[in-house]
Amino acid sequence: MPKSNQRVIWVLLLALVLMSSCSFLARQEPTLEFDPITETAVPQQPTAMPTYTPTFAPLGSAENPVVIGTIFDQFVDGQNEALETVAMHLSEGLGITFATRSFGNYVDLELALQRAEIHLVWLTAPEYLLASQKNLVSALLVTNHLGVTAYGIQILGHEDSNFVSYYDPATNTSQASDAQALGQLAGLRPCLTEEDSLAGYWVPLGYLSKNNIAYNRPVLTFSFSASIRSLYIKGVCAYTSTYAISADPRTSSEVVIDLPDVIEKIPVIWISPPVIPNLSLSVSRQIDLNLQNRISEFLRNFSREDLGKSLISQALNYEVAQLEPLHNSAYQQLREILLFTDVRLSELTR
Repeated sequence: MPKSNQRVIWVLLLALVLMSSCSFLARQEPTLEFDPITETAVPQQPTAMPTYTPTFAPLGSAENPVVIGTIFDQFVDGQNEALETVAMHLSEGLGITFATRSFGNYVDLELALQRAEIHLVWLTAPEYLLASQKNLVSALLVTNHLGVTAYGIQILGHEDSNFVSYYDPATNTSQASDAQALGQLAGLRPCLTEEDSLAGYWVPLGYLSKNNIAYNRPVLTFSFSASIRSLYIKGVCAYTSTYAISADPRTSSEVVIDLPDVIEKIPVIWISPPVIPNLSLSVSRQIDLNLQNRISEFLRNFSREDLGKSLISQALNYEVAQLEPLHNSAYQQLREILLFTDVRLSELTR
């Protein structure tokens, strides 16, 4: 027989052997095992191989700590160390592990929230509005700064303008509605700071728009003291808006040194309620209610101690008298006012 024919035969035989093996494996029946009770053979299915399911360390463990996020827009020596020390006290006080993480801007912090990489965050009012709007956080605690947990705006005018003042200095409140008090400003030009300011720009425009009060194009001054000075010299604008309740920029040293009679010359026409919450601590959806309550109680007590007050103030680079409970509803008035503007909250974040 020619060698070529022999090779063909060997290849065919090898193929038949392989096909038979595959067919045998495909038709392999379960093994039989004798049942001593029924005296019958019982087929036994092959034992399934165990599957691997990853297990995650519980939140608050050393492998998965509760992470506190903070934006350091202007880094100050000792700030990060103070934040870490606060986390250490939380760890010791609650018996779970806390860690810290700092960010250079809000965008990076929000991305970390979306990835569930951080669980507690310090936020300004615009930052909270953005994050809560996306259902990333809920309010927990707010800083008490200069005796208040929120601030508002005040509308100032020159005494020669003969505006009617509805402000009561004894109670630091207004005796008229915003519609009544601000109606006298219709058609006039305001001095406002710049478009990244709530108190100096968006909130006053929100009140005006809410009440259908027309205004001329604002003069941008880029600071509250510059707005007051512009109003003082007259001819630049008819009125201005500054922050209020927490303090009065008319009494700042950079104003009163040069303008000692500024309080008389630039009276308050109207003051709003405290509609802008201070810097606050919010929690992500990963923190259950029980843990939220434990964190809140510990930090509130800690902030009343001299050490806690000092550490929290240093960590935030912001004077904190103490921490107080905060609910999402505290932002409702601000939300409603801003609806009357075309503000983009992302442009107000750090």
